[in-house]
Amino acid sequence: MARRNTRRQQSTGKPAWVWFVLGNFVGGFAVFVFLLNDLKTGQTQVAKRADKPAAEQPAPGESKPRFDFYKLLEESEVKVPKPKNPQVRVREGDSDDSPVRSEPKSDLVYILQAASFRDKGEAERLRAQLMLANLDVKVESATDNRGTWHRVLVGPYTNRSKMAAARGVLAEHRLMPLVLKRPAQS
Repeated sequence: MARRNTRRQQSTGKPAWVWFVLGNFVGGFAVFVFLLNDLKTGQTQVAKRADKPAAEQPAPGESKPRFDFYKLLEESEVKVPKPKNPQVRVREGDSDDSPVRSEPKSDLVYILQAASFRDKGEAERLRAQLMLANLDVKVESATDNRGTWHRVLVGPYTNRSKMAAARGVLAEHRLMPLVLKRPAQS
């Protein structure tokens, strides 16, 4: 294959730096004209202020700003009626009388599936690590058409805040658990 000897054609226009310098000069001149015009209008305003007699200008101590803010606040105040049926409950087992909101009783429990393994030894190893992290862990075996899986389950938890705390501990162990909802066993 023959090598082509083509040269790049030189442009006959002006180089780019010439256009850059020319643009800067034009822009600088436009800014100069704008500032010069602004300076002239500022001087005429100062001259007009100086021409006003002293009687027309208010004394600095005489004029105080008036704020209607406080009156407007009083007029726009909204009265909120007290709730007829407060839903405040006391935790069970607490000795003090401080009212605390509690979640309604549900027939579901939350279980976190930390991981699933085909090898029971790996599942038991993870179970031991999570038990050292003070979690309630068990291994459940399930069989399907692909074989036997050993699932590492954490829980059960009756409310979402305890489940969220357990998810945080699992995240520290670099695990992303699945949240399972199951009916509570009484």
